[in-house]
Amino acid sequence: MAYKILLMGPQGSGKGTQAERLAAHLGIQAFSMGQLLRDEIATESDLGKKFDAILRRGDLVSDEDAATMLKFRLQKPDAQDGYILDGYPRNLSQWNAFDFDTPTHVIVIDVPRDESLKRLGGRLTCRSCNKVGSMADGIKPGDRCVCAGEWYQRSDDMPEAIARRLEIYEHDTQPVIEKYGVLVKHVDGVGTVEEVADRIKSAL
Repeated sequence: MAYKILLMGPQGSGKGTQAERLAAHLGIQAFSMGQLLRDEIATESDLGKKFDAILRRGDLVSDEDAATMLKFRLQKPDAQDGYILDGYPRNLSQWNAFDFDTPTHVIVIDVPRDESLKRLGGRLTCRSCNKVGSMADGIKPGDRCVCAGEWYQRSDDMPEAIARRLEIYEHDTQPVIEKYGVLVKHVDGVGTVEEVADRIKSAL
């Protein structure tokens, strides 16, 4: 069967890491909307130029335009055997716009609020390759990544911003999860990366 998986969960639940691992395990593509936007802009297509102008103004791409981009991407040959969507749809507006395909599985990685705050509070991002690291692993802001880029703490990884993002998840994304009903499988996100990955495989 073609797996069409929505991977959901609060910020700090490890969705990105688990999406990559699961994609490699199943031999399918994993997509995040942020990366798709960056890829579309890089192609300098008409849609990409439109997105670039919107983001340069500091505005957000509309849910309809994002869905159009996703629809085109899912029509490409490498997505015909299935795909994983990392953190999409985030709200009911996006859920309404995502009307051109139906997932086979909705996996929700659950972590307590305190755990999300702890993980994100120590999260660092490389300015060059966008790899994510953790101060818990001994990395400090200003240190160099293996790609020679600089590790830094994003403004949205500050405590106040993290708390706001978790509130948005609870308010906006939980109603989307409820819409998927019997397709939803909840997975405990506390543990090692390998333990959580095994739980996700079991849920499938």
